[in-house]
Amino acid sequence: MVLAGDVFDVPIRKDIVHRVVRWQLAKRQQGTHSTKTISEVSGTGRKPWQQKGTGRARHGTLRGPQFRGGATMHGPKPRSHAIKINKKVRRLGLKVALSARAGEGKLLVLDDLELPTHKTKNIVSYVKQMDNTKKVLLVDGGPIDENLKLATQNLHYVNVLPSIGLNVYSILLHDTLVMSRDAVNRIVERMHAPINR
Repeated sequence: MVLAGDVFDVPIRKDIVHRVVRWQLAKRQQGTHSTKTISEVSGTGRKPWQQKGTGRARHGTLRGPQFRGGATMHGPKPRSHAIKINKKVRRLGLKVALSARAGEGKLLVLDDLELPTHKTKNIVSYVKQMDNTKKVLLVDGGPIDENLKLATQNLHYVNVLPSIGLNVYSILLHDTLVMSRDAVNRIVERMHAPINR
């Protein structure tokens, strides 16, 4: 199969890949961490002792940050960790990752990824035939074939993605990329589509 040069043969730019991976990892953070401020913490608002005459330090509440069970100052609040990155840069990152795998000879294209049976041993023997392969990413065009899903779900070194879910971080995590013809065509089409502004 002849691969599109502007998708599978672009100059390798580590800086672009680094930016895209940082964006992906930052965007997937949940950001649900939370601490309680002095207005949210449970406890009385009463002044613990009078201002003068006791010899102790003056306090207006027992729920300040210096007390046990008190508030947390400047602690984390729920927020998005996502950083901004331009769509053109995101697209270029995917092209660079695909080009890197193609340049290493670690990109395999099959006619389709449909299996006659859901047995895992078929996938295991297939992966063993590959040279220098530790982790494999299978990319299919449309919805994942049910037999393929069942055959790979128990293997930690084989993962399956539809073409729409293909991303830079997943490509970098796996040393070998196996794609169907349909997936390649869909990705090239996606890379050639105009960017919505």
